[in-house]
Amino acid sequence: MTAVPPPPAAASWSLRGRLTRRVLIAVSLGWLASLVIGMLVVIHETNELLDDTLKTQARLTLKMLRDGGRLPAEDDDLPLRIITPQGIDRQAPWPALDHDGANEAEGWHVYRLSDAEHGLVVELGQPAATRWKEIREAARALLLLMMPTLALVLVLLRRTVTTSLAPALRYAHELDTRPAGDTSPLPTAVDLPRELRPIPKALNSYLQRIEALLQSERQFAANAAHELRTPLAAASAQAQLIAAGTADPEAARRLTQALQRLALLVERLLQLSRAEAGIGSAGTCDLIRVIRLLMADHDGAHILFDDADCDRAKAGVDADVAALILGNLLRNAIDHGTGQVTVRLRPETGVVIQNRVAPDAAFHPGRFEKSPRSSGAGLGLVIVESLARSNDVTLDFAIADGLATVCVGFPPPRHVTPAGQD
Repeated sequence: MTAVPPPPAAASWSLRGRLTRRVLIAVSLGWLASLVIGMLVVIHETNELLDDTLKTQARLTLKMLRDGGRLPAEDDDLPLRIITPQGIDRQAPWPALDHDGANEAEGWHVYRLSDAEHGLVVELGQPAATRWKEIREAARALLLLMMPTLALVLVLLRRTVTTSLAPALRYAHELDTRPAGDTSPLPTAVDLPRELRPIPKALNSYLQRIEALLQSERQFAANAAHELRTPLAAASAQAQLIAAGTADPEAARRLTQALQRLALLVERLLQLSRAEAGIGSAGTCDLIRVIRLLMADHDGAHILFDDADCDRAKAGVDADVAALILGNLLRNAIDHGTGQVTVRLRPETGVVIQNRVAPDAAFHPGRFEKSPRSSGAGLGLVIVESLARSNDVTLDFAIADGLATVCVGFPPPRHVTPAGQD
């Protein structure tokens, strides 16, 4: 056989690291978005500022031309084209323009201003490369201003996450140092975030269930030891008398009865263990067949079975579950009833068990609970109820006018078998 490799272990992860990374990513994305928006604003404002500068200088130059003043010297960074009625006074590296205002022409930002009355045109230009240089310097300054802010946000974020998780880490340390057998409630008035406060309450609920189970197991162990001690002591005493040769003629019968009681108790304990292990989680069975097999096991008892003229009665539980439930109820009716036991099928996979009982009779559903006159183990109804809870079986117990009635409702079969097939 080929060995099946174990499943891979779940990768461990840090809540602090995950929170820091995700918040940092969100902050970084917001920072980048702000940087892009800021750059767009810088580009727009820089263009407007430089266009206004060109406009102001063009107006000043045009005014000087009208007034006959001295023109500014030629500047390679700000070339100037002047057109007079006599022709072009100064040349420029961009093509001719035909409308006033801000223009872009072959890598130049040009502002054109004309005076139709005097026939004057002034065009003042700036290289686009120079303008983009100014924009890059402004963007670099903006980036340098925002980088320390981002670093400060990172430091504060990590410190804030660490501080916020400190109460949870302290609480985890308290749980880790708690003794293994301590099932007392955990303190709920602890310094935990609102999102983590349900955890102590959930743990307390879990601890209460564990404590209840432990108490139940302790009680079961104590009662089982007590119940086993009695038949063992009786059997041991009779065996010693028989071995010493001092036993009376009834010693062998008493030994047999003690061993039978011990065997019955052990059988009930095994049945209870199977019931609490959750047997019969799926399957179907024929209730009529199960009941007839149980009647054969109790051949000496007076059992009347009314099958309602049915050939089969399918139920949605395993045959073992139905046999344990109905078998314990039949044994309970035979041992504690007076007279005949009636078993009757009812519609929709139901079984009714009835028998006459003494006036002071009562059902004892607790573990090892039984009437003073009972010689049983006190586990029959416990087994029945445990199996019923885990297999969706309904139970109804009633005693009226000296008649004990138990109604058992089995779930319907999950898959209907075609007619004529078992």
